[in-house]
Amino acid sequence: MGSLIPIVGLAALTAATAAAQATASPDPLAALERNAQAKVSEWDMLAKGLEARAARLLPCDPRVRSAIEEVSAASEARVAALRQYLKEAAARAKNDTEAAERLAADHDARAAELSTERTEAEAEQNALEGQITNIGESVKRRAALADAQKALAQIAGLTRQRVLETQTQASRQPGLSVLLHDLATGYQARQRALESQLSALEAEAARWRAYYEARLARAHTECTITQSTEIPQRPERKKK
Repeated sequence: MGSLIPIVGLAALTAATAAAQATASPDPLAALERNAQAKVSEWDMLAKGLEARAARLLPCDPRVRSAIEEVSAASEARVAALRQYLKEAAARAKNDTEAAERLAADHDARAAELSTERTEAEAEQNALEGQITNIGESVKRRAALADAQKALAQIAGLTRQRVLETQTQASRQPGLSVLLHDLATGYQARQRALESQLSALEAEAARWRAYYEARLARAHTECTITQSTEIPQRPERKKK
């Protein structure tokens, strides 16, 4: 039969989520994981002992059927617990993916705005420097323009500072963009992995269900054969 679907550990969750949960109420996902692990252990123990239990019983003994049905019920409980856990984990992963994608999109939009701001600030700086050069020539002829020259110089200084700030921020955007998109990609990969495990679990559940049905049918067949077999009588010995 198919191998046991591994439970995805909570270690896959983000550090930010874990930190938030540490200060909040107990995480329902952790409880679902513990329950799934318990159901897996219960089924595993019963499944391993099934053949040994059945081997000590005659085919028509009702305890044979009871043993098979008990393991089958444990298998269904295991699948139900794993399904519940994986669905919740996949839903959370989907939320994380969407949040990361929004964050990356917001960052890209801000990066575009910064690029526009930098271009505008640089154009403004160039224009101010041109005006300062022109007014410098005029101050030589008209001293009254000295105050205007100082005012322009102050504005130009502030503009240069704004240019430097936008250039610094813009230079950081590509690297940060890569990190955010990688984060979104990682969350999406986790989401797909969980969804894939959920699909595999359903396929495995169907195989185990078919197996236990076949096991019950085999027990019934063995019982039928045993009941229909006549025990041969020993021939009577002739008297001398």
